[in-house]
Amino acid sequence: MVERAGGPAAGLRGLSGPPGGRPALQRVVLAVNTTPTTTRGVTLRVRSPEGRVTGLQLADGPITVGRTAPDHTPDVNLEPDPQRWVGRLHCTLDVVDGGWSVTDNASVNGTLLRTLGGRTERLVGRRRLRHGDTLLVLGDMSPEGEPLYWELTLLDPHTTQPAPFEPPPAVPVRGPSLRYDWVEARAYRCDSDGVTAVSGLRPQGHQLLRYMVGRSSNGAAVACGHEELITALWGSAEEWPPSRSYTRADLAGVVRAVRRSIEADPSAPRLLETITGIGYRLNVHPADEAGDGR
Repeated sequence: MVERAGGPAAGLRGLSGPPGGRPALQRVVLAVNTTPTTTRGVTLRVRSPEGRVTGLQLADGPITVGRTAPDHTPDVNLEPDPQRWVGRLHCTLDVVDGGWSVTDNASVNGTLLRTLGGRTERLVGRRRLRHGDTLLVLGDMSPEGEPLYWELTLLDPHTTQPAPFEPPPAVPVRGPSLRYDWVEARAYRCDSDGVTAVSGLRPQGHQLLRYMVGRSSNGAAVACGHEELITALWGSAEEWPPSRSYTRADLAGVVRAVRRSIEADPSAPRLLETITGIGYRLNVHPADEAGDGR
């Protein structure tokens, strides 16, 4: 928004000058409001398999999508879900580089993305969303066996729209991700600076990464709950030593140590991200791009 200093009547005003001369001009400074307005007016329209429509105004991410579980309730609750087709933390919407993106959290039944142009494909990893894009999450089956979907449509009418002519070839844009070599037990950070070997990982750090990478599907980001990761690291409560229990604080200590090794900036993690109240998400590098196994 551009506002003129001195109120709406301010501008370039003519001032009295020498007789017969041209009026002098007063220089007026324009005040520019630089407050980010990226997410202003963005709505997520949710249509259930039965056709019920609701809307959610989006402000800041992350926005979690899934079904209710004893330990958490997602921001977008896709219920009823009698067949449990929807994952507990099915997918997540985030604001990335000034726009909304979606990540499928290695859900069992997957997330489909239908663009405004009508193309539908399975979502793998993180994708940028445009106005009119619709996420399809399996919610039920008809008596004839036809899939019935939850439809989540992003409505962002103020975003820049693509031109109606053929665009230049698309260049895949991928955020930082982690590649893990199972044979050599080595981790690599993959980002705009290239591929960097990670050093300093302790055994529990390897254990955490190996578990989360193993839960990923072909490089899809994977989200795991606190209790799941505690069990992965220390086993079930029945296996713990007498008078010893493991909590989210113990898990957070392992996560901090891992971040110090794998993140370019551990204070602003982009590989091993926190999902508030739920757990952690690891952005995994696609297996088909690994080439030599790294």
